[in-house]
Amino acid sequence: MITIKRLLDTTRALLTNPRALAIFAVLYAALLATLYGFISIREATIWQVAVTMLFVVLIPLEFFVLQAAILQHSRADKFPWTQLIRDAIKLAVVTIPVILIGFLLVYLLNKLQVRFPVPAVAALPVAAGPPKQAPLHLPTVLFATLRFLLLGLVLPLATIHLWIEVTAHDLRTSLAGGAKPLLKRIGNALARALAFDSVLIYALGLIVFVLIPYAILFVPLSPKGTKTDFAVFIARLLLVYLFSLIGWVVTLSALARTAAEGSPAVSASTVPDTPIEAPA
Repeated sequence: MITIKRLLDTTRALLTNPRALAIFAVLYAALLATLYGFISIREATIWQVAVTMLFVVLIPLEFFVLQAAILQHSRADKFPWTQLIRDAIKLAVVTIPVILIGFLLVYLLNKLQVRFPVPAVAALPVAAGPPKQAPLHLPTVLFATLRFLLLGLVLPLATIHLWIEVTAHDLRTSLAGGAKPLLKRIGNALARALAFDSVLIYALGLIVFVLIPYAILFVPLSPKGTKTDFAVFIARLLLVYLFSLIGWVVTLSALARTAAEGSPAVSASTVPDTPIEAPA
């Protein structure tokens, strides 16, 4: 209930802050427009190739600036743009190893799944009535479940908590104590990624920013008339945009606040050794 209350409070705080919501909406719309331009432009002329290469650079930059803006707003309720660019670069740096690990895990799972092929079914005479369902192949189900858990839950949550960790400290503070404290903080962030409240927030957010937009976009509707059909299509796109934006911002902000509340406010190394003298 505490986790659900935190999600509701985060949603209420976002919806009652029109300035922050407008900034997130503009950043998200710019990212979607760049993605659409990258997909729609055909590489036929020199300028089209140049614009496509520009979009290749802009897409990850806009994506990580959006994530840095969400994390910065959840922490300080402001948007220092110089700091956002630095945070975006740090987010990109810590994301690259996670992507490589994801590719490696998928490769290993594919290699392992080859050893458990689906058995061939002997051809049987076709009988009257509905076709019979093929028998369930348990290894295929297990490998599909592993892929979903790794790519849909573990790696995204680990990436988000690494984002939260690297944006909470500047580079000088992170490297001040050497490699051992840095690795310890990274390990603590990865451990928090699979905590119950973190998984619950992500699972509830996944319903809002993925499942509900998917249902809105692909649920079959048959409106009568061209104008009605076009209006329904525009309404669908608008609802998908709003649910995906608000759901993701609330989820990431709630995870950042949960991680901040779970971290110690003052580390042992910052506690003074001598007592503070009382004023005269």
